[in-house]
Amino acid sequence: MKTLQISKFKAHCLGLLKEVHDTGESIAITLRGETLAIVTPPGVDDPQRKETVSETLQRLRPLLQAEDVDLEIPPRHSIRSSSREIFPDDD
Repeated sequence: MKTLQISKFKAHCLGLLKEVHDTGESIAITLRGETLAIVTPPGVDDPQRKETVSETLQRLRPLLQAEDVDLEIPPRHSIRSSSREIFPDDD
């Protein structure tokens, strides 16, 4: 982990944050030799990180595989025919 004085961090903040993101290496920010903060790249626990489709399916797998849930999806042609009955054509 890289250590940096607060004054140098202030002077190059944006570049250093991009570096942390790109390299994945954390930086310890110090004041008079004492660590004030540690800047780390975003990880899996980052609340603003978007979940991938694969991760979403993995998280929902127990719900999708529940035995007591019986999901029947009607064929497309039955959906279309029922919509015609509700909204008849004005001929």
